[in-house]
Amino acid sequence: MYFQNKINSSKQEKIFQEALLKAINESLLVLGPSVKQAVYYHIERQYNIKHEEIPFKLKEFYEALKDIFGFGSKVIEKLFVKKLYEHLGLRFEEHEDWSFIEYVEFAKNFG
Repeated sequence: MYFQNKINSSKQEKIFQEALLKAINESLLVLGPSVKQAVYYHIERQYNIKHEEIPFKLKEFYEALKDIFGFGSKVIEKLFVKKLYEHLGLRFEEHEDWSFIEYVEFAKNFG
């Protein structure tokens, strides 16, 4: 039973990671494909975070977004979260005191 739970947990983690990356990709596309590529390039070069590493370096990614976009990062983060919740079949509810990380952690635990 433990082994089966471990497999299910790994599978759920992979599904979550894929949903997160898809949500980020789709949200950045709102800015245009060249901007999306420029953001990924900048984050990889300046912050040493490759696209596929984002789920594992979420706090660093969050800080990079704040550095790049300043106050505008809040709008992009909200897009990420709404898309993520959509992909996981969760209903998005806004919480004024929640950060991007808290929204993602909630989705990870309940998605």
